[in-house]
Amino acid sequence: MRIWTGRAGSGKTTAILREIAALSEKGEGRQILLVPELNSHLMERRLAAATHNHGARTAEVLTFSRLADRVFSEVGGLAQQMLTPAGQLLTLQEAARRVQSGLSAWKGLADKPELLQEALRLIDECKTCAVAPETLFAAAEESEDAVLSEKLSDLAQILTAYERLCEESLPDPRDRLTHLRDRLAESHTLDGAAVYLDGFLGFTAQESAVVDAMLAAGVPLSAAVTCDTDYPEIFLTGCKTVQKLTRMAKHHNQTVERIELGESKVARPAGLAALERESLLPVRTPQESADGVRLYEAASPFDECEHAASYIRRKVRDEGARCRDFVVAARDIEPYSAFLAMAMARYDIPVFLAEKPDLLSRPPMALVTNALEAVRNHFRYEDLFSCLKTGLAGLDWDEIDKLENYVLTWNIRGGAWEREWTEHPDGYGLSIDENAKAQLAELNTLRKRAIAPFSALRGALAGEQPAGDCVRALYAFLLAVDAPQRMIDRAAGHEQAGRLQLADEYRQLWEILVSAMEQFAWVCGDMPLTLDRFAQLFRLVLGEYDVGTIPVSLDRVTCGNIERACTENAKYVILLGVNDGLIPKTPSSTSLLSDMDRDKMDALGVELKAYGEERLLMEQETLYRALACPTDELLLTYHTIDAGGGETRPSYFVNTVRELLPDVPFSTHRTETVRDRLQAERPAVELACAYLSGDRTAAVRAAYDYYKDDERVKNAQAQRRGRGPLSSPHTIDGLYGKSLNLTASRVDTFYSCRFAFFMQYGLKAKPRRVAKFDALSTGTFIHYVLEHALDALGKCEGGAAHADQPTVRKACREAVRQYVAEELGGLENKTARFQYLFRRLVRAVEQILDNVIEELRVSDFAPIDYELDFSRSGDLPPVQCEDGDVSVSLSGKVDRVDGYIKNGRLYLRVMDYKSGKKSFSLSDIWYGLNMQLIIYLYALQQEGLDRYRARLTAELNEIVPAGVLYVPVRDELPDTARDTDEEGLRILRDKALRRSGLLSDDMSLLEAMEHGLEGDGRFIPVSIKTRKGEDEPTLAAKSAVADLAKFGRLARYTQKKLLEMGQALRNGSIEADPRKTDRSYCEWCDFRAACRFDETAGDKVRWLKNIKDKEFWEQLGGDDNAEVDT
Repeated sequence: MRIWTGRAGSGKTTAILREIAALSEKGEGRQILLVPELNSHLMERRLAAATHNHGARTAEVLTFSRLADRVFSEVGGLAQQMLTPAGQLLTLQEAARRVQSGLSAWKGLADKPELLQEALRLIDECKTCAVAPETLFAAAEESEDAVLSEKLSDLAQILTAYERLCEESLPDPRDRLTHLRDRLAESHTLDGAAVYLDGFLGFTAQESAVVDAMLAAGVPLSAAVTCDTDYPEIFLTGCKTVQKLTRMAKHHNQTVERIELGESKVARPAGLAALERESLLPVRTPQESADGVRLYEAASPFDECEHAASYIRRKVRDEGARCRDFVVAARDIEPYSAFLAMAMARYDIPVFLAEKPDLLSRPPMALVTNALEAVRNHFRYEDLFSCLKTGLAGLDWDEIDKLENYVLTWNIRGGAWEREWTEHPDGYGLSIDENAKAQLAELNTLRKRAIAPFSALRGALAGEQPAGDCVRALYAFLLAVDAPQRMIDRAAGHEQAGRLQLADEYRQLWEILVSAMEQFAWVCGDMPLTLDRFAQLFRLVLGEYDVGTIPVSLDRVTCGNIERACTENAKYVILLGVNDGLIPKTPSSTSLLSDMDRDKMDALGVELKAYGEERLLMEQETLYRALACPTDELLLTYHTIDAGGGETRPSYFVNTVRELLPDVPFSTHRTETVRDRLQAERPAVELACAYLSGDRTAAVRAAYDYYKDDERVKNAQAQRRGRGPLSSPHTIDGLYGKSLNLTASRVDTFYSCRFAFFMQYGLKAKPRRVAKFDALSTGTFIHYVLEHALDALGKCEGGAAHADQPTVRKACREAVRQYVAEELGGLENKTARFQYLFRRLVRAVEQILDNVIEELRVSDFAPIDYELDFSRSGDLPPVQCEDGDVSVSLSGKVDRVDGYIKNGRLYLRVMDYKSGKKSFSLSDIWYGLNMQLIIYLYALQQEGLDRYRARLTAELNEIVPAGVLYVPVRDELPDTARDTDEEGLRILRDKALRRSGLLSDDMSLLEAMEHGLEGDGRFIPVSIKTRKGEDEPTLAAKSAVADLAKFGRLARYTQKKLLEMGQALRNGSIEADPRKTDRSYCEWCDFRAACRFDETAGDKVRWLKNIKDKEFWEQLGGDDNAEVDT
């Protein structure tokens, strides 16, 4: 046996390839280059190059797996079906179930899916390290540690049962090398062949046994091992491998020739060469040159990836490098995968991620696992829509969105999926019109399509079913949703979009699913399984698979773990995550066997994989692979804040580099991030746009100067000039209609924020609402009860004012009963909490109704209209305002109109029930808010005479405004002390329910509204005072009153604000101009996410200064309506 040793790049592989090429050229014998799986493709290319593509006649590259295939094809066994990863897990589960009565430490393992995977990894260790059950039984007997003895006994029993099951069904693929060792002597595969071992860091016990069998068969063996015997603590595995090969050769009486090639022969810059040579040594000599090494301190893992992308762009542009010249490596690449993909895409760099994706996160696997969870959890929203949103469950995205909106609105769960949906799509309190019926018809069609496959799956998996039947039911589900064809279509879509690696992955996923189901049925057979158990096991089974990928083109950056990515020299290596705990990686052991257990097992002669301190020493070898990989430059990066926001420290190795290379170039994100973004078009354009936000740093200015004529920058600049105005009359007509039909809520929204109006009433966007009895529903309920109860009481003899208390209660309860039947569909299916809260609300509305009735009993004003509708098909036409080309109409409903007839005049006051805490404010009206009562009052004056002549008396001569009032109808009760009596409660309640608004200053009218006015009115917002020496009472200054002239000016001002709104809409105004008093309108705006308010882009807040009533009337003046200084 010959063993070449030396550091990476010392010429070991070159020596082997030259020898093979020379022998091949002479035609002497056969040569087999045996390499690890990861190196096979690379070594095939290198062998072809070394032999000038003529070596295939006598030389070939094999792996242990390919060698097994070659031998088994000759002696038999090649076609034998093997357990897949799914089969291994299921076989282990069945093995644990069979011996569970004899287990001690791991009792119940078969029923703990979370531990089965750990146990499978332990079985894998036993197989790889050639640890037989007999060895474990013997160690259990010998151990003085009772707990460890139980663990070893349990492991031995499980392993014995596992191997017996494999003999009964399908063999474990991890036994292939053991079978190869046993049958190698029967084969002529290696006759006349010389075998060269290269690329192995070390050999497992199984691989060592195969090598030993080769030696026993007299096969000439040569090996190349990366190690430096002067420093075994750095090259621990390599030195152990040399010792093991030497022992095996001597055991077979073979001589061993050691060929020491010493240090690396690769030409590297001085600093990089010193790093490979000395950085891991216990004693280091500081170097004058740091050429070939760079350090970078990043803010975050994403910043590391972005700097790596920028670094690659610079090298490609400035030095003519190719993407294939770069390797981006990390000790664990998985946390970096998403960041790398994003950063490389931003910088237009093609990459190959040499990592195994998490299959369970892929849509086809999520379809299966979430489908099983959905039927387990009675069609729970999260599970069902996670399944539907894979896009593979039979519905398109628009259909899924429609279903999801309804399901969230009405909290659809369980059996509700299989019943007809009849509730209004927009929630409580809405009548089912033709549009709602059409929506419900469409939704029910989608519901049936969506739920049918899930219902069938649930039925097929009900109770306990044989495992084979469970698998067949799952397969039927996949066919029912047409998953196979959808996966084919998606793969084609990824390929067409240039996502070749993802397309290749999708093509493998269906095969994996089918394989998992076949293995499940094969291994579990007729085993009875509940739905819960099947779902748990099948999820575990899928988790054991992975997808293999290869680069889809040659000129790509390779990214991966150090072990996978650093298998050959690359010009440039970027090592990410040189942080404490990451490099070197903190070792961790399986949860079933602790490091202490393994230490004791070593003493008992049971040797598994390296652990603890030895594993930490092996980390040095892993780091060495990264250091020896680059030939031109090594960039080391670390981050100060991790992805979760926690602080991190650099690895000790960063200080080592600085000590060895004092002049090593060092940069940080503070200086480099902006410069990095100048290296590629997309991030540079983003920098140019930052200039528009006021950033004037040199790099931003440079980006702007270069890209200022770019269409993207121009668009950003146009957006920052302000939103809109919309310039196309056609677009404006499409958004709002040719005629501007307004409502009170639309006017309030416009004067609160024009962009919010555009979103809600132009684009018709609306937030997703959950159907619940919230403040909005409460207000609707109170409105309903007051309207219907007062209407019923008004028909009693003497009207509502003369109804006694029992009659009032009866009318109230009848209105509540009607509402429950019409709007809630009864209370029987409501929760106990809902029923309790609803009963409390009924008590509150009874008190509110009592207060209204008490007011009517002391008033000459009586209700003459409820829910008075101003619209084209309503009681009165909509309010029209015109000025030149601008015309607007205001539609809406008035909660209640009260009237009082005197001397042929009908005095009207408009009443509005307010369930919120809003009170009437002239300041609001100045800013265009809450104007509807004034508008409706004057609309009634102009348009209502005929209506009320017909309804009341033909003797009416005119209608005179008497005022407008907000009636509080909140369901909350005032806070009171425990000892407050009934009269005290009434006073507090009256105070809470006192009206706000604006009334006529005519004392006779005020007396008609509330008889016996003294001091503060109980119901109306006036206060009476009597001056000394005067008999006539007068109105206090705080009274909310105005004369008819002021009412007239107020009406004209509200009409002016409507016309201003109409003109602004016709001009295409959509600015984000949210109002703000003590709170900003943005705080509760539904469209904040779409708006992204930005003052640097022209958006601005309108501060609404509170205007006192006196100032309001002064500024309102005559008809000029002078502006208030705000």
